[in-house]
Amino acid sequence: MRTPGLLVIVLATTTACGVRTRPVAPGEVGVGSIRITGAASVDDDVIIEGLGLTHARETGQPFARFLVGLDRRRVRSFYVRRGFFGVEVESEVERREDRADVTFAIDEGAQARLARVVFEGHPDDVPVDALRARIPIDDGDPFDYERYELAVPDVVSELQAHGYAYARVNGMVIADPARSEAIIRLEVEPGPLARFGQITVDGVPPGLGDAVSARVVMRTGDRYSVKALDDTRAALYQLGRFGLVRVEADRERDEIVNVLVRVEESPRHEVRLGGGVGMDPVAYEVRGRAAYGVAAWPWPLTTARVELRPALVLQRGGDEVAPRVAATATLDRIDLFYPRFGGTAEASFSYLAVEAYTSYGPRARLTARTPTYRRMMQATVGWQLGLVGYRDVSPVLDDATVMQLGLDRTARIGAYEASAVLDLRDDRVAPTRGGYVELRAEQGTEAAGGALTYTRVTPEARGYLPLGPAVLGARARLGALAGDAPAVRRFFAGGANSHRGFPERHLAPFAAGMVDGNAREVPYGGTASLELSTELRFPLPDLPYLPPLGGAAFLDGADVTESWGAMAIGRLHWASGLGLRLPTPIGPVRLDVGYRLNRVEPGEPQAGQRFAFHLSVGEAF
Repeated sequence: MRTPGLLVIVLATTTACGVRTRPVAPGEVGVGSIRITGAASVDDDVIIEGLGLTHARETGQPFARFLVGLDRRRVRSFYVRRGFFGVEVESEVERREDRADVTFAIDEGAQARLARVVFEGHPDDVPVDALRARIPIDDGDPFDYERYELAVPDVVSELQAHGYAYARVNGMVIADPARSEAIIRLEVEPGPLARFGQITVDGVPPGLGDAVSARVVMRTGDRYSVKALDDTRAALYQLGRFGLVRVEADRERDEIVNVLVRVEESPRHEVRLGGGVGMDPVAYEVRGRAAYGVAAWPWPLTTARVELRPALVLQRGGDEVAPRVAATATLDRIDLFYPRFGGTAEASFSYLAVEAYTSYGPRARLTARTPTYRRMMQATVGWQLGLVGYRDVSPVLDDATVMQLGLDRTARIGAYEASAVLDLRDDRVAPTRGGYVELRAEQGTEAAGGALTYTRVTPEARGYLPLGPAVLGARARLGALAGDAPAVRRFFAGGANSHRGFPERHLAPFAAGMVDGNAREVPYGGTASLELSTELRFPLPDLPYLPPLGGAAFLDGADVTESWGAMAIGRLHWASGLGLRLPTPIGPVRLDVGYRLNRVEPGEPQAGQRFAFHLSVGEAF
């Protein structure tokens, strides 16, 4: 049971110790200690908090024997609602000089199991299995009144989803204390089969009429469906143009349901400012973000945005500051050629200082994306063309490596790209169950305007499994790069969202040497990458004055090599560690500490360094 703060902790303590919050008048007998015995399935404090005697003690009221009888019935009702039909509750009062101590002795008995669910009067065109699936208690599971009562409206929603707009469901529970069984009996009154009548749309700004119409799911004459109403509301919000969407069904007539869709345009101009800090064993990073967007400009179906992302990276123990700047202008169209198919035109310039070099140059990019199929699947195709120049090449890299990486010349990179995503997670920020699969491919070719021919493929899979209050997550990510591999497309591992036994980008092929009398290790990336991660996320006990904290235990394995032939899957770099999570609206603030388990000898990346720590925002995956 979670305690929201110090006040609740104090109240629970005074309850258990028999300390009155407010004293009774002189000469009166007050309520003393309240004890529970025999409560095996419920915490004693949960029961005590709901008793009338507890309220009387905290407000300084004198002891009244009738409260004992009322509380005895309260305790029995509390248990019956949780399926303990044969529970027995006895009470004992011990009088002292100025107080009366009360003990409730509970014999819980066995918790009833759900024997079956019986439906009567349901229409033939609604499958019984669909109605039964709305009751989240399987046959043979412990029965609970609250779960049953919360499920009855869901049964009504299932009937409405099949067109029965006026359906009613009356339920009752047949309890059998002798057998410790419960039978749920639901009587269905479906009412007439309803259909949509007139669909009215109001408040649509000029130029968005076709886009809105394409997202109104129901049509006149269609069978009534609550899902159609919900899908319409969700689709209109996803359009990104409306601050308020109301979809109201008029169900005053028996068989015809008219619908009014009313939308209110959200502000067209948007400014975003933000920033953050990052930290790992080799560097500090400060990031900033400034963005401005205007909707319905220059055309009604487009949104224009400009964004600047500056960052500064300071190497620990040094005075070198590496700047990183990305400036982007995008034009996003809501419906490209067909409704719900989107498109984006982007122009950007980046200046990125990393360990081996500084890269800079412009890039143009065009992408088209499909609608999100059933809110789970989406595909994207695109084209990009850019120039990448290099400067400040590390003197640790020899001439042969510089030529191999192409750091001695400007690269013209033209490529076609495609991606496919299947997202089955229950939540994108803090998932607790489900899975995620992504495949990204990039083909550099002269046909796309480039001077380099290469293929880059990066598949990834994630899975999440709830284990009581904890969540077990796993991720596998591959990377393969073949052909005239540009330096800026090479793979690196390490960091808060990768292998947490290494600093960011430091698990990769590297060059080592001396610079100004100091030993330097300069990673320059590989063409083959494999990352495996497993993480157990769990809540931590509540502490006074602190928000709820979470913990994590993880195991990361990875390697980045010059080729797949050099990849030894049985000999990856492994690290285990622990982490803390502080929940925020934008995701958890995360502190992870990783400990390398193997491959720390000379010749390995970050040789001799066992520990790595990472401070970041958002889950690792």
